[in-house]
Amino acid sequence: MKRLSQVVLAAVCFALVSVSAQAQEELTDQDYKDYAVILLAQKSITDKISPMVNELIEKQEGMTGQRFQELSDKKGEPAQAWETQFMTLVNKQIDAKKKAAGTVVTTLAKHSLGASKYNAVKKAYASGGDAKAKIDSFMAELVQE
Repeated sequence: MKRLSQVVLAAVCFALVSVSAQAQEELTDQDYKDYAVILLAQKSITDKISPMVNELIEKQEGMTGQRFQELSDKKGEPAQAWETQFMTLVNKQIDAKKKAAGTVVTTLAKHSLGASKYNAVKKAYASGGDAKAKIDSFMAELVQE
């Protein structure tokens, strides 16, 4: 995980240093690599949500993973007052992590690719094919570094 944090830090530094005014409409391998860095930065934050929730569940007397899931899915017995308070606390922390991930994505996208290129790469990645394969390959390389 330390290695992934170093990659994220390097990416932020790279993004801030390498702001350039590229007027090209064609997506380059560097664009795909920059997008891969953005995805890894987002993943490094969102991957911490589930362990955080599990830790909070373990610390909360009377709460189990199964009961938490029932409350999340609004199934089973109605929530007791303490369960509702616990769920509110957990959901606030989840939302904070998601917001942080969104802020990182926005900042990196703005300073590395720009909005139009970011959206173009995101669309290409979502459509699959060569773009997805390249980005996934860059992500694998960056994680190994």
